[in-house]
Amino acid sequence: MKINHKFQLIKNSFIFRRTLWDMTLRQFKLKYAGSHLGIWWSIITPLILALSINFVFSMAFKINTPNYTLFVLAGIVPWLFFTNAITEAANSFIINSSILKQNLFPREFVPISFILANLLNFLVGFIFLLPLFIILNFKVINFLPFLAFTIMLHLIFIIGLGVLFSIINVFFRDLSHFLSIAFMIWFWATPIFYSLDMLTFPSKWICLLNPMSHYVALYRGLLLEAKMPPLTEIVIVSLISLASLLLGYFVFSKSEPALLKRI
Repeated sequence: MKINHKFQLIKNSFIFRRTLWDMTLRQFKLKYAGSHLGIWWSIITPLILALSINFVFSMAFKINTPNYTLFVLAGIVPWLFFTNAITEAANSFIINSSILKQNLFPREFVPISFILANLLNFLVGFIFLLPLFIILNFKVINFLPFLAFTIMLHLIFIIGLGVLFSIINVFFRDLSHFLSIAFMIWFWATPIFYSLDMLTFPSKWICLLNPMSHYVALYRGLLLEAKMPPLTEIVIVSLISLASLLLGYFVFSKSEPALLKRI
């Protein structure tokens, strides 16, 4: 990647920040257009999933984990943010092919706007659910700044993958179908309804190779245990986020010239 293009994504985001914000709000409003419950689905969906998982694994499989519903919520909420954002970003160029030819804004804003709309959706649901964790452990309040830092790292990771998959899906339309299958497998390989401590070799190492395992561990440690994660874990997650962003933008910068020809 050339030096003059290396930080182009950050530069464009600043110069055209108003355009990006308007696109994000538009996608956010369209998400619940015509829905009676609207934004409440950002709370209802993870709650129903957490309660369902709680019923299956605590009742049927007798998993004895304290505050198991909140344990699952701490993992399922960031997971839904991840999968929804990536799925929508992957299809964003195809859905918005008509506006790509206008060339009035950086084209990477299309998938990024879908991701940021999902970030707003995630934050709304998260704000309503956060009091549950504070009631469980009031010390969570002391770690809210680092929780915001974790969300930022998670967002960078998602933007990188979202931009990457959005451009790949233009050239290989089967990607969106593959992602739906991949996410089902990925879900079971992510410690959402179980913890890494429950696993033994080699299952534990498989989970450790899964990037989402590290993000879930950060969220869960802050929300349930109210403690700082190990420095090594912070470094690992930071490197994963940076690598994702650089890879996504590198592939996008190389493929963008052919983008309009394939839409």
